[in-house]
Amino acid sequence: MLQFVITPVVIGILLAIVTSLLWNIAPIIQKEALAEMDEIDAKNPLKHTRQLFSKPRWVAGMLMALLGGITYMIATQMAGIVVIQPLMNVGLVVLAILATRRLGEKIDLAAAIGIIFMILTPVFIAFGAVTEPMMFTDFSGILLYSVVMLVGIGVMAGGSGRIAILWAPITSLFQALAAQFTQWFTLELFGAADIVQGFINALIPLILMGIFTAVAAVYTISIGLQRNPAARFNAITGTVSMFAVVLGGIMIFSQMITNLPFYGIGLAFGLVGVALLSKYQE
Repeated sequence: MLQFVITPVVIGILLAIVTSLLWNIAPIIQKEALAEMDEIDAKNPLKHTRQLFSKPRWVAGMLMALLGGITYMIATQMAGIVVIQPLMNVGLVVLAILATRRLGEKIDLAAAIGIIFMILTPVFIAFGAVTEPMMFTDFSGILLYSVVMLVGIGVMAGGSGRIAILWAPITSLFQALAAQFTQWFTLELFGAADIVQGFINALIPLILMGIFTAVAAVYTISIGLQRNPAARFNAITGTVSMFAVVLGGIMIFSQMITNLPFYGIGLAFGLVGVALLSKYQE
């Protein structure tokens, strides 16, 4: 008989699935609260942040997302972001069901096919056999990556007033930045001789991780969910974030794709899924 061996990578994958479920259920709860609020805009962040925290259901969704952040951080330490991030789309099945039943969103055939493609994306990317992350010694990679992500956010923010779905990739890039600093944080924290020295080394990535996580979890995701169907928004956010995170793992942490054909199929599925869902309207 085959014996199932529990390894750190297996535990990391299981925690990633838990994270995906938490991160795909939380938006449903938050969108119910957002439906009761006036439109959130990018001009009065403090005012709208206070309003968000006055809604118990929105806070409950945020706490669920934060719990997912803890499981994500542990999973990242055990298996690396390039293995973990593709699994974030697993929870899209639950998201689609809840969006239909609780929010009354209508998912047409094209949207359903798009979600299926996005669920299959991480399966093929996992078979891409990406190597483990390595701590960098040259800061040029993470600096270049951060600049590219922030420029992309700035460009899309300029058109978000006319094209509401742009809040999905904007959120994705903030999440990707948070993911890279999470990976840096965990490598520094657990890579030192003792945990105290590790925490000191990890202080800068911890601060930056907190900033980018807060912006994505509190601000951009709320604007995006309020203006878009939850199933559409979260599916696009998850898939764009996945590719952005994988890019960062390669650029910053020297991870390599050892099975390009499978990885290429996963990439194609993700792109088709985003294209199909970008046309999906409530």
